[in-house]
Amino acid sequence: MTAPVLIAGAGLSGLVLALSLLRNGVPVRIIEKESKFAIGQRGPGIQPRTLELYKFLGVLPELLSHEECSRLLVLEHWASPQGQEPVATKQIMDEDTTPDRPCNNIVMLGQSAHEGILRSVLKRDYGLDVELGSELRSFEQHDDHVVVRIAKIGIDNTETVEEAKVSYLVGCDGARSAVRRQLGLTFLGESPPSVSLFIGDIHIKGLDNSRMRIWGDYSRRNLVVRPFTTNQGDDRFNFFMGGPEIDITRVSSSRDELIKTFQEVTGRNDLEFGELLWQSQWRPNIRMVNEFGRGRVFVAGDSAHVHSPTGGQGLNSGIQDSINLAWKLSLTFKNLASNSLIETYSQERLPVIAAMLEKTTELYHKTFSPTQKGLAGWQRGYELKQFGVNYRGSPLTLDEKHGELEEPVDHYRAGEDGTVRAGDRAPDAPGLVRKDSVATETTLFDIFNPTRHTVLVFCGATRRKENLIEAIAEFPAGTVQTVFVFPRATPEENIRKPGSGVDYIVVDRDGYAYKHYVVDETDGGIVIVRPDSWIGGLVSGVEGVKKYFGQIFGV
Repeated sequence: MTAPVLIAGAGLSGLVLALSLLRNGVPVRIIEKESKFAIGQRGPGIQPRTLELYKFLGVLPELLSHEECSRLLVLEHWASPQGQEPVATKQIMDEDTTPDRPCNNIVMLGQSAHEGILRSVLKRDYGLDVELGSELRSFEQHDDHVVVRIAKIGIDNTETVEEAKVSYLVGCDGARSAVRRQLGLTFLGESPPSVSLFIGDIHIKGLDNSRMRIWGDYSRRNLVVRPFTTNQGDDRFNFFMGGPEIDITRVSSSRDELIKTFQEVTGRNDLEFGELLWQSQWRPNIRMVNEFGRGRVFVAGDSAHVHSPTGGQGLNSGIQDSINLAWKLSLTFKNLASNSLIETYSQERLPVIAAMLEKTTELYHKTFSPTQKGLAGWQRGYELKQFGVNYRGSPLTLDEKHGELEEPVDHYRAGEDGTVRAGDRAPDAPGLVRKDSVATETTLFDIFNPTRHTVLVFCGATRRKENLIEAIAEFPAGTVQTVFVFPRATPEENIRKPGSGVDYIVVDRDGYAYKHYVVDETDGGIVIVRPDSWIGGLVSGVEGVKKYFGQIFGV
């Protein structure tokens, strides 16, 4: 049996990586050093780009239908103590969806429930369980495998050490990552000493759960309270508090002290407090690695970068780490690509994470600086939805349409101006009418596949692609799918009928495909979308397709 990929750490990054690899037919083993799964509402914000990635992985329906999944639309800012009316009220996210962005708003789901969904999918679809109480102690790299030593704690608290051979090792084991430390990666950054927060989850009766509330600001004392859900009757709330006038040591000493401080900050003595479900102290730590891996060992998520939670970018960035790594690791694992492909994981993610740290640190100072007041740190826009995260300038991209980049790349803002370049997120296009063996309506997001590249052939009114299918047939079986996209005004007799090498033939009835990919309906063009749903290539013909895939498969 082929040695599996070992994932150390069963948080969101590890679970998404496991699911992505298994979707690609790669055997996986996932271990977690803790003896039980974590509880708590850590990192509840799921950004729109992550929702798109979950659609491609096939788990979006389970997530959106979960009883704790909600959309918080209103944020109220109150004085401390509370007055008769809020100081300010703000819509958090309530933007209409668009044809290219069918998921356009953040959703909220506590991390424990979020992880539970992914674990259940792994169990249901692949019979995979997380191995609790299993800690990676050490590893040794070899040319074609990694030897790992895993300490396991039994039910009688006895420890046994297992030595195993794995194909690759990925550390998703958090900010104190044993994988990162043994690999020798640096973790440079800062730990600002001036901020400390007390965070946790608690039952509160008498507080409306239709909105999120902030009392005061960080110039004196600050309390943020967010409901788990907007479901009627759910009285669970997540909170964090801090500021120069908040004694974190005293507040965290007992439930009674927490309630007393809560009442002092809010002026609300009419609330009934129930069980304190979870509590912790948080201090900022803003750091990232210098590399995302070496040889056959990699890091993802908090093992690779930690930062302020402001902006809700952390868990979403970790998920994108895993999505980026998974398809490259899959091809390398199957010996369909050389190691140069997997090296681009670090090359692509480093500038994105550096940009993300810059954004979250800016928001951190706006939110927690004693000189900042009001809701300045709660402003959200296009870039924090992560639609603009891009890999422009990556060694994998091929852009024959625009040529070499002449300006500096902002790795967080691509596409905001309506341009589409190689390395950008691939937009959706609804209203596609299939003309192949299945006569139905579809969208590009229904076609994209996390296990293969998608070659979008915009046929145009004059373009012919007779040699393209023969060229694609030379690539490894099951790694590339082809979609012929005809303009909406194409006469029926001009639409090419299904061929053995064409997976989809569609007519762009509503014109969104040509519009969103900025393709001329007369001239056409070719867009290559990667398995992670970023655009790998904008090419003009067969030679461009061969050149792009030469970078992938080394042919």
